[in-house]
Amino acid sequence: MKTNEIVERLAALPAPAPGVATVPPIELVAIVTRMGRGLRQWKKETLADFAKVSLSTVERVERAEQVRPESLDRIARALGYEPGAFTDVGIPRSREQAAAELVETVGNLEMVAVREFQTHRQVRTVAATQAHLLHRPELGSDYDEQIDELTEWLDLASMVMGSEIIGGGDPVRRRTFCNQVLAAVSEFRCRGVTVLVGVMEAPLPGLPDWTVAIISLTPKQSDPAASKRRTIMVDRRLLQPGPGFPRVSTSARPHG
Repeated sequence: MKTNEIVERLAALPAPAPGVATVPPIELVAIVTRMGRGLRQWKKETLADFAKVSLSTVERVERAEQVRPESLDRIARALGYEPGAFTDVGIPRSREQAAAELVETVGNLEMVAVREFQTHRQVRTVAATQAHLLHRPELGSDYDEQIDELTEWLDLASMVMGSEIIGGGDPVRRRTFCNQVLAAVSEFRCRGVTVLVGVMEAPLPGLPDWTVAIISLTPKQSDPAASKRRTIMVDRRLLQPGPGFPRVSTSARPHG
């Protein structure tokens, strides 16, 4: 079923009664799923892998066909939503509210160029940024120790190398830090994880030179073509600094 056909079905549904809680219609779930997958440049197979559901389940959802609530929860989570976003009963938003939220979300998405993380120059570029956004889709708790090691080296390199890059500093010292960061990255590659890196400019009032390093870690078994990815979508709202804004953030999720 084409997207415009699903939109027509959605538009033809009776308007929900004001203040009456309902489950999101499957037509809306289909549109949100298609859009979420498209923004991430994922194939249907990739979404199925991330959600741990079958390819046929993803295809049924995108055709606005009924599937088990457990499968909808898995797909919602893979797309960055909370479990229950597609299945829980709630007060529906008006079409105007939904449209406004969609415009706001899309308006804050920015395409960021990325490459595999493997050179000293990339480490120096990351060290010169003001913050890190670390994306780790589907990396379970058995990777936590490696994640901690990588973030510690990134943070240390940023604190020590940042001023040295601007002011010159000791090239031997810089090479040492670069080697340590790349060694931590190499550990992920040895375990079948693709590590991509890019830098996003995010100027803010009073912070015109604010930049953020975007680092994405993706299991090859989930996305075999991740190493060929040249851009990812990032929600600019995730990069807003505030009280206690971390130098390294591992909880935020860009649209990959």
